[in-house]
Amino acid sequence: MERMLNRFLPFLPALAATVLSAAFSACDSRSATDTGSPPFVPENGATDPAAVEPGAAAVAKVPGVPSPLAGAPVPDSLHLLSPGQAGRLRLGMREEQIKKVVPASLLRATTYTDNGKQLPAYEMRDAQQPTAPPTILHLIGDSSAGFRLRRIRIYDSQYRTAEGIGVGSPFGAARQNLGLTRVRPTPAGFAAVSGEVKMAWVIDPNSLPAKHPEEMNSADIPPAARITGVLLYQ
Repeated sequence: MERMLNRFLPFLPALAATVLSAAFSACDSRSATDTGSPPFVPENGATDPAAVEPGAAAVAKVPGVPSPLAGAPVPDSLHLLSPGQAGRLRLGMREEQIKKVVPASLLRATTYTDNGKQLPAYEMRDAQQPTAPPTILHLIGDSSAGFRLRRIRIYDSQYRTAEGIGVGSPFGAARQNLGLTRVRPTPAGFAAVSGEVKMAWVIDPNSLPAKHPEEMNSADIPPAARITGVLLYQ
């Protein structure tokens, strides 16, 4: 017996290596089949990263980005309202900058009165809808330092926020989505003001309570009251 064992001893290391290799192969095979689906599969179905074209995978919605209200018109970039901006117009722009982004044929020079002083303004027509009510641009400054855009008064229903709120929207939608703080008289009319974003929403006076006070809580405005104008201010 001892002589037989001595005969097999030289072969034991090779035999052990073979057995261990087979065991590890079996473990690897089970791991591959037990994982189920790959941890990330692009929407186009490709699993090989090299086969996925740039931009092919869907982009997740950024948290906090507003969604349009159901059935509300979605504005194009030329009519998008955001804090301090209406399309390509931004509050604080100099007069010469305005004339660079708006064709002269769409601007009509006029004036407005502020604290007894006459200041320049423009009525801006819309190239896409020439019959739409003009947007009023109020400037401030003087002839020596130049004039800049102080306020934008909008009566054109094409202008909307990313949520789809604009002229013609019910007040309830604005109150729910835009964080309105108070309702009071403004240069554009009786309006709900959002001091956070420096925007005011002019309310149809016919939909307000009779003999209402100078300042009201936004909760006292009927949800169905219509917005008739938007004021962007500094």
